[in-house]
Amino acid sequence: MSEILRNYFRSGICLSLSIFLLSFTVLATAEKPMSTVEKGHLLAKKLCQACHVFNGATQAGTVAPPFASMKTRFPDRKKIRNIIYDAKVSNPDTMMPPFGRHGFVNEVEINHIIDFLYTQ
Repeated sequence: MSEILRNYFRSGICLSLSIFLLSFTVLATAEKPMSTVEKGHLLAKKLCQACHVFNGATQAGTVAPPFASMKTRFPDRKKIRNIIYDAKVSNPDTMMPPFGRHGFVNEVEINHIIDFLYTQ
């Protein structure tokens, strides 16, 4: 085999090997998609922890009730959804912002928050 062909063959193998290793590295380091509970936890930390105490919060909210036994307290997802969307409908004197009505969260995000709350 001529020197040119040997170099071409070597570079072809090296290129193929490089592409394989690069794709393997990308697949191996790809992040696992977040669950709805994890997404809800992030949203709760962003929107709720200033007022509510809950597992995983980094602030000590003392203004509102703690997130405890949420699935027992609110077995109907629709009720807790309505509170998150606009708590003033059921309690006109609440200090809770109408997160859904004001567009801070959408329906999918509200469901993520509820999924998280049900772990509390």
